[in-house]
Amino acid sequence: MGLPACGYHFVAGGEAPGNIQSIAVRVLENKTTIVGIETTFTNALLAEFTRTQRLAVKPAAEADAVLSGAITAITTDAVSHAAAQTTLETRVTITVSLTLNRRGTGEVLWKNESLSYYQEYLDTNLALVTSENRRLAVDYIAERLAEKVYQDIFASF
Repeated sequence: MGLPACGYHFVAGGEAPGNIQSIAVRVLENKTTIVGIETTFTNALLAEFTRTQRLAVKPAAEADAVLSGAITAITTDAVSHAAAQTTLETRVTITVSLTLNRRGTGEVLWKNESLSYYQEYLDTNLALVTSENRRLAVDYIAERLAEKVYQDIFASF
């Protein structure tokens, strides 16, 4: 389930924008009703930049550039039904707005105000199971969006 279903993964090429060598990731602002989602997405971004090691991840006061932004929207839509009033599968879509600024000058090095991704999860008659399925879907979206952000930042230059 999700957008890239064929095992596709992002490969970033090119140089970092503005010839930066390090990055800081600020905790994203949460404009949704999902408590704690900002931590999930911030951690996914940090993990992606740490894993790839093309830019050193540093505190904001020491980094060449700072990535900041917000989780701007989360929507859910029923995808399939077991019966007329019973949802079997739900699609959750999350949208983020991010900006990479040079520390000190504030120069915008990269920006995407409407980056979104979706994933489906199973609804069950057990609330705890459905809640866990949704959490896993949100985690998956955070990881895929972090990959996409990394790819877009390097592909732009």
